[in-house]
Amino acid sequence: MHADLCIKDMRRAIYQSLLSPEMENSWTICDPVHGKVTYPAYVQQIVDTPQFQRLRNLKQLGTSSKVFPSGTHTRFEHCLGVCHSAEKLLKILEQNSGVHINHIHRKCVILAGLLHDVGHGPFSHMWEDFVHNGSDKLWTHEQSSCDMARQLFKENGIKLSEEAYEHYYAEQLIYALITGNQEALKTLLTGDTMYLSEIVHNKHYKIDVDKWDYLLRDLFYLGNAVQIGTEFVRLFDHARVVRDDSDITHIGYRASDYHDIVALFEARTKLHIECYQHPTILGLEKLMIDALTLAEESGFRLRGTRISEAHLSPDVYLYLDDTIVSLIECSGDSSELMGAQQLLARIRLRQLYTRIHTSTDGPCDIEDLNKRFGSEEFFQVRKRIPYASQMAPRDVPLYELVNSEARLIDGSNVVGEVMNALGEQGFFEQYIVYCKSLDPKVINSAREYLSRQGTNQSVQ
Repeated sequence: MHADLCIKDMRRAIYQSLLSPEMENSWTICDPVHGKVTYPAYVQQIVDTPQFQRLRNLKQLGTSSKVFPSGTHTRFEHCLGVCHSAEKLLKILEQNSGVHINHIHRKCVILAGLLHDVGHGPFSHMWEDFVHNGSDKLWTHEQSSCDMARQLFKENGIKLSEEAYEHYYAEQLIYALITGNQEALKTLLTGDTMYLSEIVHNKHYKIDVDKWDYLLRDLFYLGNAVQIGTEFVRLFDHARVVRDDSDITHIGYRASDYHDIVALFEARTKLHIECYQHPTILGLEKLMIDALTLAEESGFRLRGTRISEAHLSPDVYLYLDDTIVSLIECSGDSSELMGAQQLLARIRLRQLYTRIHTSTDGPCDIEDLNKRFGSEEFFQVRKRIPYASQMAPRDVPLYELVNSEARLIDGSNVVGEVMNALGEQGFFEQYIVYCKSLDPKVINSAREYLSRQGTNQSVQ
């Protein structure tokens, strides 16, 4: 206990030294997506903490690198990218709209971008499914991002302001910007500044720098593995601060740029279809969840805590990242963990759950299939992805310039014209059946049986 306190005191002294007037007031890195990027010095102060460095061991695309070998980038670089994009959008809004953003609001938006994913668990969004299978059905990574940020500020002695009240206000605003908590934002921001809530986590229109950066970054690292345009890169160039009928400010977009908004959501849909929810990845995630669940049921603990509950303690969560798999694999010769270790070995050997059937005509009767084969070897995953026509906001504020003045317009005609030009409507939907068994006879027999069932179906 005494040693832990000494280490925390040392950290606090180091990070406090970064606030000294002798230190430079900026920090520069080279980002593969954004190029040379310069940040305020207080960003580096937060990056160089254990809570943020943890993100180096969290792959942005989770298990996707098992299918797309180049998709190995991390939450660390994505958070830095969102931080930069948030600051860049603030400058665009100031330039295009003539608004003045005070120093504490600027700092809060920038740091909300930096810290928005600091609470992510291992293997991207798969971890949320794993946790929800346990005792905590309502957990979100945004909730843990606030918990980890709170610990980061406290344990490293980081002050957002020399004034105690302003520091407290800044903390609360950062948490609200991360979660998109509308009730909290209404108490922390005025009508004149409410547009700031639409930069990092935009609950109104789903257009924000988080989505913008992760799509650009994922496409960059996936390279030619997926063929998706990046027209949306220009999306924020003409963004402005506008007011609705209630005199509340929002981020408005040039009417002629609405097609770029739709392109953003088209890219999202295509990445979900071709990468994020690739059939092999969906089966692999189920195998990973089965292994983690079995390990936990067999007594595996991280610092004495069930891994599905590690988020409840930031001190434990600090040590939870993608290396959890290696920890389970290296947990001695415990016979209790042998089953989980065998499942993880299947991932390393690519002996994955086998996709045996895909249907676009409704779900298969998995219960009947398992009964016929006298086992619980089969399971089904529903793949339901909204097309851009379903996701792209139709009520986003659109403006036109009249005598150099931005005027909001009724965007229904513009939206209708772009939406009518889209080919796909509604949802992309598939039901995919997998077999856990490695026995070729079981796999082939199940395929043959399912091939005789229904129409508009395919056997893999």
